[in-house]
This record gives sequence, C-alpha cells and structure tokens, in this order.
Amino acid sequence: MPTRDQADSGRPEQGAGRLEQWRAGWRVALRMARRDVRRHRGRSVLIAVMVGLPVLLLVAGSTLWYSNDLDVAERLPLQVGQTQGFLVGPRSEALRQGLDPNTSYTPEGLEPRPAEPVPGYGPGHEAAALGSLVGGRMDPVTATTGTVRLDGRAIQVSVLGVDGEVAGAVLAPRVTLETGRWPTRTDEVVVTPVGVATGLPTSGTFELIDDSGAGNVTQRTVTVVGTGQGFQTWGSTQVEPVEVITTPSVTAASVQWLVERSSPITWPEIEQLNRHGIGAYSRYVALHPQTAALFEGDGGPPDSNSALYAVGAATLGLLLLTSLLAGPAFAVSAARQRRTLALAASNGAARAQLRRSVLAQALVLGVLSSLLGAAVGITGGLLAAVVVGRFAPRYFFGPLEVPWAAIAVVVVAGVVSSVVAALVPSRGLGSLDIVSILRGQSVSAPLRRRVPVVGAMLAGIGVATVLFASFQYDTAYFFVFLGGVLLIVIGALLMVPLVLALGARLAHRLPLAGRMAAREAGRLRGRATPTVAAIMAGAAVLTTACIALQADTLRQAANYRPTVATGQALLNTPGGPVTTAELTAAIRRVEPSIQALDLQSLSGDDESGIALTAVPAGCTLAETIRVNDATVDSTSNIAVSADEPAPRCAALSTSGSLPGSALKAADLDQLTSVLTLTPRQRSAMADGALAMLDPDATRGLPRQTRWNTGVVDVDRLRPVDIQTTDGTVMLSRYRVTPTPNGAATVAQQEQDAVRLPVVRLEHDQWVRALVTWSGGVGGLITTRTAKDLHLTASPYATILRGDGPITVEQEQRIADVVAGISADATVQVERGFQRDDGLVIALAIGTIALVILVATLIATALGQAEAAPLLGTMAAVGATRGTRRALAGAQATYLGILGAVLGVLVGIAPGIAISRILTADYSGAGMDLSTVVIDIPWLQILLPVLLVPLVAGGLAWVSIRRAPTVTKRAT
Repeated sequence: MPTRDQADSGRPEQGAGRLEQWRAGWRVALRMARRDVRRHRGRSVLIAVMVGLPVLLLVAGSTLWYSNDLDVAERLPLQVGQTQGFLVGPRSEALRQGLDPNTSYTPEGLEPRPAEPVPGYGPGHEAAALGSLVGGRMDPVTATTGTVRLDGRAIQVSVLGVDGEVAGAVLAPRVTLETGRWPTRTDEVVVTPVGVATGLPTSGTFELIDDSGAGNVTQRTVTVVGTGQGFQTWGSTQVEPVEVITTPSVTAASVQWLVERSSPITWPEIEQLNRHGIGAYSRYVALHPQTAALFEGDGGPPDSNSALYAVGAATLGLLLLTSLLAGPAFAVSAARQRRTLALAASNGAARAQLRRSVLAQALVLGVLSSLLGAAVGITGGLLAAVVVGRFAPRYFFGPLEVPWAAIAVVVVAGVVSSVVAALVPSRGLGSLDIVSILRGQSVSAPLRRRVPVVGAMLAGIGVATVLFASFQYDTAYFFVFLGGVLLIVIGALLMVPLVLALGARLAHRLPLAGRMAAREAGRLRGRATPTVAAIMAGAAVLTTACIALQADTLRQAANYRPTVATGQALLNTPGGPVTTAELTAAIRRVEPSIQALDLQSLSGDDESGIALTAVPAGCTLAETIRVNDATVDSTSNIAVSADEPAPRCAALSTSGSLPGSALKAADLDQLTSVLTLTPRQRSAMADGALAMLDPDATRGLPRQTRWNTGVVDVDRLRPVDIQTTDGTVMLSRYRVTPTPNGAATVAQQEQDAVRLPVVRLEHDQWVRALVTWSGGVGGLITTRTAKDLHLTASPYATILRGDGPITVEQEQRIADVVAGISADATVQVERGFQRDDGLVIALAIGTIALVILVATLIATALGQAEAAPLLGTMAAVGATRGTRRALAGAQATYLGILGAVLGVLVGIAPGIAISRILTADYSGAGMDLSTVVIDIPWLQILLPVLLVPLVAGGLAWVSIRRAPTVTKRAT
C-alpha cells in the first residue's frame, strides 16, 4: 500500500493500489452515509419523498399499463377461446387481407375480383357450408347493440350471442358461465359483471331493445338465467367485455364463425378463403406472423416495446425535474457537514474523499428511496388493477404483469437523479475555506464572472433552438426542441448565483426582514441556488403548460361554430322504436316551457324522384341542378378552397348542400311557437307560403363560400339569394331517375313550375330555425305544403327552445328524461365554445402548483434548520418572536419569488414553441403558420407562481412558535 506521503506527492502508483484505494474510500464514504441517514431521519425522509415519489408513480403507472395492454398471446384466448380462429363473411368480392380479417387491399392497377361462391352457402345452411369448406365445426358468435329499460332508466348495452350449451367449454375464456345456466331461447340472457356494474339485475326480468343492424330492431322482455363473462372482438386487436350474453341472433350484421378442428389455419388456407370473400383470423398465424405474406401498410402486431419507450421518455423527463427538486436537500446536507468535512480536510482528506461523502449519501438515499418507491409502486399498481377490475369491470385488465425492464429503467433513473442532485453541492466542497469554517463562518466563494456569461449564452442558444425547431415540419426536430429546452434550463441554473448576488446588492430598499433575507441568500449562494432551482423547475413547467393550453383553447374557440342559436338545444335521435314525438312529449311534461321544432328533409314521395329548385336568373335548370344536386354530379360541390365563393347558380333546392341552400319543412304549429310568427305570417304559411330571410337582413351577412360540409356560425349563415316577383317565388319541379349502376342520377326535363307566396322573416326569427351542418337551411315550408307538392318529409333535426336560454338545471332535467326513454338519444345545449377537459387541466395545473409549494416548503424547512444558530443569536440579543417570524417568512418568500420569476422566464420560449406546433396546420405541402395562435395568459401564470411563494412564506412565518435554545457560538 502506498503511504500518505506518496498519495499527497502525486507519485505514480500501481494500478491495483489505486483501485484498492478507490474502493476503500467509497467503503468509508458509504459507511458514513448510512450512519448519517440514520442520525438525520427527518432530512432523509424528505429526500426519500422527493426521489421516491416520482419512482412510485411511474412504477405504478407502468404496472397498470402493462397489465391493461394485452399482447397477442394474452389476447387470443379472449378472441378465439380454444378454437383455431374465426371466419367473417363471405363478401361479394375476393379479398387480400392482412392479419386483420376485416382488412383488404387491391393492388394498384387491378380491379376487385368477384368472390367465388361457397358451395351450399345460403340461409339456414351457413354453418354447414363453411364447415365443409374448412373441414371443421362452426360455432357462430354474433355481436349486436341494445338498450335496456329498467326502473325508468335506459342503459345502452352490448349483446353477445353464443350457443353456450354446445360450445361453452370450447369458447372459454371468451365466454364463461359463473352461475346458473346458458340461455336456450332468445328471451333468456346471462348478465356479466360489466352489466351488473351498469345496473342490470342478476335475476328477474327486464326489457331489451336489440338492434341487430340494417334496421332490424326487436323489443322483448328477457329473463336472467345466469351470470358469466363474455368478450366481443373486432379484427385482430380490439377486445371489450359485453354486458349481456344470449343466443345467436339470426339477423345480426356482425357474425364470427369460430373454427373447431385439430389442425391450425395456415396462411395459404387464408388466401384460399379470401378467394371466396371470407376473412380469417388464425391463432397460428397470429402467433407466427412471419408465415404470412403481409402487404405494405399492414404493420402486423403492435410494437411490444412501445410501453417501454414511453416509460423511458417519461423517466428522462422526470429525471431532470427530480434532480432539481431534490437539490436543496443535498445542498443543506452538505452545508450541515461543513465543519466535519473541514476537520477531515485539515487532517489530510483529499478533495475526492470529501466529495464522496456527499455523493455516498445521495447514492444510499437514492437506492433506498428508489427501491422503496418501486416496491410500493408495484404493490399499488397491482392492487389498483384488482380494485378497478372489481368495481369498474369495463376497464378490464389481463393477467397481472410486473414490467421488470421498465421498472429497472425507472429505478436507475431515480438513483441517477439523486446523485445528480448531489453533484453540484459536492463540487462546491473542492473550495472549502477550512479556517473560516472552523471559526464558524460560512460564506460562498466569490462569484466567477464567466459562469453567468456562459449561462446567458447557453440560454440564448436554447431559446433560438426551440423557436427554430417549432418552425420545422419534420418530427425529428422534436429532439432538437428537447435539446434546446435543456440548454435553457442549464443556462438559467448558471445565472442563478448572479441573480442572488444582484438581489443582495439591490436589497437596501427592502424592509429589514427582506433586506436580511436577500443578503443571507447572496452570502450563502451555495445553499440558496438549489432552492431557487427547484422552484424554478416547477414554475417553468407550469408556464409552458399554461401558454400551450391557452393557444390550444384559442385555436379551438376560433374554429368553433355553433350549430344552433345560443341558448337553444339540439335533440339527437338515432331512430329505432323511440320516435322524436315520444321524446319531445316527455320533455314537455318535465319542462312545459320547452318548444320543439322538428325540421324535415324533403324528397319525392313513393320513389317518384321529384325535386324542387329555384333557378337563378341567367342559369338554366340543368346548370342549377348540376351545382346544387350532388347526386347528379358528385364532384360539383367539392371545393378547391374553403375561401372559394359559392357558384353562380347556387340556389334554394330540396337537395341543396351548399350553405343556406336547403329547403326544409316543419309543422305549422311548431314554426309558430318557436319562430314566434305573427298572425299574418302564420296565415300565409298555412296557405302554402315559403318562409325566407328578409333580403334586407340577408345583405348584411357575409357571402358564403362554396365549402359544402363545413359548419358556418349560425349568426353569420347567409342563405342563398331567392328571386321573388310580386311577393312570390317560382320553383322548378323536376324528376330524377337512378342510372343502372346506381352511382349517380340523371335529371330529366322540367315537368312544371310551382309558384309559392313568400313570408319574410326577421333575422331573430330566422336563426331560431337554423341547424348549420349539412348545408343549413335556405327556406322553410310547412309539412302540409310539402305533402301538397308530393314531397315526402323525413327527419332532419330537432331544435329545442325555451322562453329564455336553456339553463343548466333545465338541461339536466331534459337529459334525465331523455336517458330514461332512449340510451342513444342525447341533448346538446348551445352555449358557445366550452372546453371539455377543464377538470383535467385544472388538476394538472393544481398538481404543478402543489409541486412548487412542496419544493418551496421543503427547501425552506431545511434552510430554517440550518439557520437555527442565527435565530438563536438574534433571540439572545433581544429579537422578538415577531422579528424572527418576519425573517423566516421573508427568506421563504424571497427565494420563492426569485425561483418563480426565473421559472416564468425559462418557460416562455418552450411555451411559445409548443403553441406554434399545436396550432399550425400540417399537410403534405408542409406547415401552414397562418393559423398559429400565441397568447401568454399572464393571469393564469402569475397567480400560482406568486401565490405559492406567499403561501410558503406564511407557513414559514407560522412555523416559528417559540424562542430557540441559545448556546455558545464560536463567533
């Protein structure tokens, strides 16, 4: 072993001796670190919380993610049970499928081929024909949707149809029976845990409205004969639990034929089935995708490492934040050991050994807190999966899985973040002033001028980098953006000591407590810098998030277009056994003030193909039909640009799809009550008049564009111009007949002309009848007039209007009564743009603000513990408790405000860059920046970042409750 003289002289040593000396140094440092952790439990717990809490959250989230994310082997039993796979179809065309049996592609330049017929396939013989084709037994599984009416409520359910008595064991675990027996008739059902969670009974009867698709709706009373579990699947990846299991539906549009046989379904056999228009999902091919000839674009099974990549990205992001948050604790820990380390240095300890003493504590605490956080996270994640599966079975989890690789990444990151947090304080031990420390004096080393200069340069380069990356289209620049953010943070950290020094010089205008706090922070920059950095990190994240959310909100608000007038509601009725009249009658019973307007689309009765259009001056009937009737020419209404003006021959038409061009019908009484028609207007419409917007009001509205599918603001929707003569309008009535291929319709010659009187509506009346999607309304007639014109009325939209704007309470009562009748019907009240994720945003901002508060409080508590001797001296010379409280509160508030202000400055550039990325338009041509919205919500930012330091200062003020114990000091 080399002597100390050899070590100090720097003479060369043997490699083994140097390694042994390094090991011995770390053994001593780790032993001292373990003892220090046990001696200072309070500080150790705070550091463990700072490091271990993010590890806990990430590990718990990873465990939940992996348990919820089923891989192919875990998903297959829920899709095919014990069978070899399932078939879908046949279709009329031959297929070229991928792994998903519902996918198909046609090579470029080739036309789809008609499917070869399946021998013997027909109604009632499907199973036999398909079984003969593949050489196995076919077990049908049908999937439909339905509505359960129970105790005045309407519950939407998914219904799975299986022949459980024949194939129950073979289909497990796709369907399993827990109690009772399998259904044997269509009026018997098995209820699953998901159904029970939605309110379905486990015994007795209830009413089930089953929609099998293609308009096949049946309503029956069913009896619960058992409980069990069932899953429906689409394609190769989607699996969801169902609420109800019954017998197979013969009218179901979705049928899967599960194949029972001993040999697997191979890819060549799938290609043969594709020739018959049959898609196949094979257990063997799913487990061995390399045997399939996949076409380009079929990605196959999802990347099994995607969750690991996401966890790694989140871990890297939190590593920096955790390092900054834990920095104050290690800075205070190093400060508390200054005297011990100075004594060690005076006895010959090298700088490396002094640094190891701090890094060893970080290593010990990092390992302990990361492992403890991982253990609690694993337990919490598994427990959460079990609890969620028990009380919310719709969010089902597969086999509980612990992602050891992802957890290892998180634990290593936790340990690294702990060591990184201690790295800066440990570097400061290299310039210990041994004499000053042994005398009880603790002053930071003189500020090196080049450090803040380098920091300013790095921050400037970082700002330029993130802004440059936000102008780039390629997603690879996201990494450039992250690099720029890192440069900004590092640059700001290097400038913190300069800010503290300048604050101490400029503090002479502050009150006594503030002046002392500022000068204390400037004198002890090594302790104050990590505290400011921790607060800065949280404030920067909050600032960036607020700016990005503000931009996204403003962009959504700018793009938002109300579909009906503000304060009115739109009743969406998907059809089925429940009619709109039933729903509106029920609404009137709970809210008598609500009036309904059922707008009707118009078409020829008895497939006569009659249509009406108002031919503008200078246009022929053929030109008008070509512009307005998309069924005649499907390309005529496709706009090149959203700003393109409407075509010259745009006109009012029963088939109009341009904005403000559609002729609609409604009941006269409803028009009278909703539009508040005058007696003269009502009388005219009863005599067959057409209601239109007064031309004087029309001229005050902006010209409409040609875009026929976009939604226009209801207050700015301008109907097409309607030419009137002596208070009447002439409509051309013509007939359209389908072409043999059904792809388009051809207009025949004009049959006759219809002249209708005109009722002019005020703009306030007009907007009450507008629904702006699908072109909106251009004119109104009564349903009686439509019948006289041999036109058939079909539901278009239902508008609800009250005496005033519909209130939230009224909306809730209306929604409750509608849900009690139909689970598919909804009510949407127009109140302008409203964010639907406000709660999530509030929770995110609140969480970040809480992190800032916790970091400030912990750093303040540790700083107060170190400042205890100073408070004792102040008490000894007569300082009152109020003075000591003022000093403690001023220290916490001062450091909190400095960190918050720096955090705001650091977060502005990334926030602006993210705003540009979120609000720009992307297309194949590149990046369109004309839609970019950049707005800094100063109130949202400044309230939390300034309020939190004040709260921390108040808590620090309260924490000083009694006089400290006064002891003899060295100075």
